[in-house]
Amino acid sequence: MQARFSVLIKHISQLLKHNKYVRTILLSLLCIPFLTACFGNETDSPVPMTAVGKELSETAEPAAAKAGESLSFSHDSGIYRETRLTVTITAPAGYTIAYTTDGTVPLPKDDSGLSVVSVSLEKGSDDYLIRHRELMIQPEFQKTVVYQNSELPSGRILSASLVDGEGHLSAPSSRVFFIGVDFETLFPNCLVLSILCDPADLLDYERGILVSGAVYDQWKSTEIGKQAIAKNEYWLSETNSTQRGKAWERPCTLQIYDGQDRPSAEVGSGIRIRGGASRKKGQKSFNFYFREQYGSDTLNYVLFEDLGPCSSFTLSNGGNTSEYMKFKNVLLQDLVADRHFLTLDSRPAILFINGEYWGPYILSPKLTAQTVCRYFKIEDEKSVIIVKAGEIEAGENEDIRLYDELMSFSKKDLSDPEIYRDFCEVMDVRSMADCFAARIYIGDSEWAPFKNDVLWRTRDASFNGGKWQYVLYDVEYSTGLYLQNMTSARANHLQGELKDYPLFAAAMKSPEFRELFCDSIKEIGAKNYSADRVERRIMEYSELWDPLMPDYYKRFGDSSHLWNEDKQGTIAFFRERYDYMLSFLDQTLSDPGLFPQS
Repeated sequence: MQARFSVLIKHISQLLKHNKYVRTILLSLLCIPFLTACFGNETDSPVPMTAVGKELSETAEPAAAKAGESLSFSHDSGIYRETRLTVTITAPAGYTIAYTTDGTVPLPKDDSGLSVVSVSLEKGSDDYLIRHRELMIQPEFQKTVVYQNSELPSGRILSASLVDGEGHLSAPSSRVFFIGVDFETLFPNCLVLSILCDPADLLDYERGILVSGAVYDQWKSTEIGKQAIAKNEYWLSETNSTQRGKAWERPCTLQIYDGQDRPSAEVGSGIRIRGGASRKKGQKSFNFYFREQYGSDTLNYVLFEDLGPCSSFTLSNGGNTSEYMKFKNVLLQDLVADRHFLTLDSRPAILFINGEYWGPYILSPKLTAQTVCRYFKIEDEKSVIIVKAGEIEAGENEDIRLYDELMSFSKKDLSDPEIYRDFCEVMDVRSMADCFAARIYIGDSEWAPFKNDVLWRTRDASFNGGKWQYVLYDVEYSTGLYLQNMTSARANHLQGELKDYPLFAAAMKSPEFRELFCDSIKEIGAKNYSADRVERRIMEYSELWDPLMPDYYKRFGDSSHLWNEDKQGTIAFFRERYDYMLSFLDQTLSDPGLFPQS
């Protein structure tokens, strides 16, 4: 046994001697406890830019720092009123300092050879991401626009690593300094979010989530890709940024500014790209996730007073209206927030990525079981089921049978009072009537077939008898958007939904539901979406959003004409819609082919 063990040790020694990849991995595993002790558990310093478990570079093996030894910065991340700032970094005895000022991870070539360095930083940004903006563009479509502009507010990133006597580097510690920038003046009533992320996680050809990358090059060589390019169907393209799931989540450090000169919160997070066709835009939307692997599974900062600490949230670029009236989805939900369906809270926020201005966003809770429980004061988060587009979003896989049970009523005769009563036992019909009334009234053109169809319930009868209820979700592709016939006030969306939604068509066979729906659509049209109320609310939102847009145009192109066109088009839509809607109701409900007259 001892001889065999000796042979094994010899083989391992030879492997370590001649295979640098195995050597790097083994050193990484051995040094993780040291790195965690030195950097990962400090409550008074930022979370490292690289996440625990990330593969280490061959040229940047970890310094074996003693427990408790770390870099010291003379200044913390934050806002500084002067236009130049000198930051001193100090290393413990026996180490030198490698540092960068462009957001990249320090490498051996960045070693200063000194244990104390003073770095002079001026107002502005290195614009590392913007200088590589060609990586974010699909040249065949020219839909992604990102501009460099020195007038935009920005921050300077200072990233530093310890270097030991053998030239090995520790995981970096980073600070972002907003020099000569005043967030309160620039972005009144807005949260400012600043994220620090390894640029390779954003721009790398294989793994970067902001770029077209390897996925796009492979897609455009396929027959489907060639046809889409020939027809200029950019929304069909596949890129790195269109990929989904945890495999495309990347670690970052999130800092939140809410009127103070220093971040009110600083925490590790995972980020993913979110959305549909808007993933192709220069300003992309993001989901943020908080997990133990990043330091905590909760953001201990209250984004929305009624919801408390959260485990995730979203930043939306406005989706279909990213270049139009960004707040359209928020506006349309806000106006019907008193109806019998769930609408999500929201607030404006400004995003900086590695100190580079990335524009205004709509910040909202992510639709999760946790979010639903907070809104409705439900104690058992595991009891909540959410189904989106016919698939389980929250809950167990077997919960789909409860959804299938609901959908089975689309094949039943709900004009029969007994069957309708059974239907009312599993569906909150008031919620259904209100949701269909709202979406039909605004002419939502991206609902069918079931794309943004979202329902939820508790698995048991502990809340509302366990009945399904609707969520109003992603409604901005409506109310005259793009000046299309399908979104116009004169389009009969009622007939369209009767055709596309068998469950709605079946429910409308019931005189009781039909009356409920007609009352709802008339009240929503006369009260919630009255033209005067819509116009007043647009003006209120504009007071907040209009000042945020000039900088957005400098970064992502001047679409102010689309912004104004959408404002006026939305107001015009609601000026016409009520009369047309009443006509559609009379026309449709009097059709003996759809609703036989008694």
